[in-house]
Amino acid sequence: MPFETPHDGAGTVLTWPTTSTVYTVTNIVVSSTDPTAEDEKINVSHLGQTTGETARTLDLPLAGSVSGDTGQTVTFDYIGKTLIADRTTGSLKIMVGGAELLTRAGTVQSSTLTLATQDAIRGQATLRIARS
Repeated sequence: MPFETPHDGAGTVLTWPTTSTVYTVTNIVVSSTDPTAEDEKINVSHLGQTTGETARTLDLPLAGSVSGDTGQTVTFDYIGKTLIADRTTGSLKIMVGGAELLTRAGTVQSSTLTLATQDAIRGQATLRIARS
């Protein structure tokens, strides 16, 4: 039995309003992590300790800031020759098969452009999603 995918007919696009560019997307990964999760100690145990000895730890030297961080990132692959500038901020909109999947403010965390023989020019970008 064939299954219709959201890509059939309507395509998947991501709009980045800062440049009013619409990217034809070939892959999207939406990831979530807990931005407040952190280790409270650094493990400094070593092989010179005896069996049964308590693990040695140190307090973290720096405290992280999670203000405004959702812990979500969106990584997408696209076809095109536009490199998305790092640290660009805007509201991204992802449409899958004509339906809106996600519209949120985000900041470009990283981007790459790949040029290879016998292939289209492809890019990849990762955006960190801000709290709404």
